[in-house]
Amino acid sequence: MVSASQLEKFYHDGLPLKNACHITVDDGDISVYTHLFPLIKKYQIPISIYVSPQAVKTGKNFWFQEIAGYSLPDLLKSYNHIFQAKHRFINKYQVNALLKSHNLVEIHRVIDWHKKKNGIDDKPRRSLTLEQLTELRDSGLVEIGSHTLNHPILKNETEELVDYEISQSILDLEILLGEKVSLFAYPNGIPGIDFGLREMQILKKCGIKLAFSTKSEGFSLQDNPFSIPRRGITKGGPVFVFSKLAIGNFWETLKKLLKGKQEPDFRRHSSGK
Repeated sequence: MVSASQLEKFYHDGLPLKNACHITVDDGDISVYTHLFPLIKKYQIPISIYVSPQAVKTGKNFWFQEIAGYSLPDLLKSYNHIFQAKHRFINKYQVNALLKSHNLVEIHRVIDWHKKKNGIDDKPRRSLTLEQLTELRDSGLVEIGSHTLNHPILKNETEELVDYEISQSILDLEILLGEKVSLFAYPNGIPGIDFGLREMQILKKCGIKLAFSTKSEGFSLQDNPFSIPRRGITKGGPVFVFSKLAIGNFWETLKKLLKGKQEPDFRRHSSGK
């Protein structure tokens, strides 16, 4: 188990690593503090987490945290109303893909209309507090990187907004932590769909050394340090996690065979209309 600092030296300074694993966690959810932190302290495992300084300061949830638990067929009806579309519900991946085909203003337009129409209140805060974030950092086990301010799908936004979301999030996080930030994780993180060369160039300008995608592969020196792959583990018990890691690069193909179209399939063929 290696740290993000060791990973940075692997990519930039020739540090040899073999059979190495680094754990990353996106979004800065409070469960990092309540559930994961006790475990990494017990076993002394280094990790890195990727947070929004704005969410830390204000407690405002990301848009996808707000819709967690919603009836997705009903949310699709709201989407169809806002965009004058006629989509029929297929699965959860389809609804998420449709939303992620839009910029942040349009996404919030759908969600705000849906909440108002159905009398849905804002969800309780999901983000870490500054005190929790500082305690995590001070443990010496947790390195902290940026995850933008508002979690937009960067490729859907203007260059001006992307520059602001990235650069301001890094600056604000540095002010909160009192230290240089050199790590970043792309929201959603699918290369070519969620980010591209434009975003990588902005990160280089901001002094970022490593940026993580969600491409499902192990890491190697053949990677672009601004598009490092990661194998995602979002749920499941030990048997599931072990099986997913053991299957490796064939996991995405197997999942599609068992469960049908996945989010990237819908994203590639969706115009968002």
